[in-house]
Amino acid sequence: MVVQLTFRGSPAAPVVRCCGARQRLPAVIVGKILYVDAAGESHGCSGASIIADGKNIVWTAGHCVHPGDGSGADGFHDSVLFIPGYKESATSSNGYDSPWGEWVAQAFVAPEAWTQDKDYNEGDLAAFTVKAPAGCTNLADTVGALGYRFGDGSDWSDIIDSGFPGEGYNRTDMDCDMGSGASGGAMATTEGQIVGANSHVEVDDSGERINDNLYSSNHGSQAVAVINRINELN
Repeated sequence: MVVQLTFRGSPAAPVVRCCGARQRLPAVIVGKILYVDAAGESHGCSGASIIADGKNIVWTAGHCVHPGDGSGADGFHDSVLFIPGYKESATSSNGYDSPWGEWVAQAFVAPEAWTQDKDYNEGDLAAFTVKAPAGCTNLADTVGALGYRFGDGSDWSDIIDSGFPGEGYNRTDMDCDMGSGASGGAMATTEGQIVGANSHVEVDDSGERINDNLYSSNHGSQAVAVINRINELN
């Protein structure tokens, strides 16, 4: 099942092992997500424009839009923005440039496996619609969009990962910056089809990360239900 809120302002696979190679995706399709949690604190995540009805949908991780605390449709974060092509800027008043505008989240859909059960293996995925800023028609026509393949299993190769990490893991030892902040970034095939979203890592008993693997929730029936439902709202 999925839950939605309309119009308000063992590890799972796939798995990506970070490496030194720098794959290049159309950067503007991937964006940074900024949101405010229930405590009033600001956070950053990642997401991607996805092909869908209405052309105004972002795909991300469930924990980027909802704390997974059992609050259901009442628990989605406030003031969620999607900023495609986000760039940090020391000269900007808010610390970043938004060359393709700021797209305000309107409607959210996430599985109950996340909003009620906080299931990182099966439920940490979500989608939301956005409102086009002045001068833009819709998200997909403005920046492009990735396709998707949901429900086709988790045995993928040559997956391209994306995101806007605020901190890295083993940054001094290797070119792997996919730490906190990269959550929600798309895991996509080389043909540009989303098959996962950055969700979680492996940790030891003290909560410390133990390797450079980055996992997605399973994008099976839950993902199919979410994309179908968000299409109905868009």
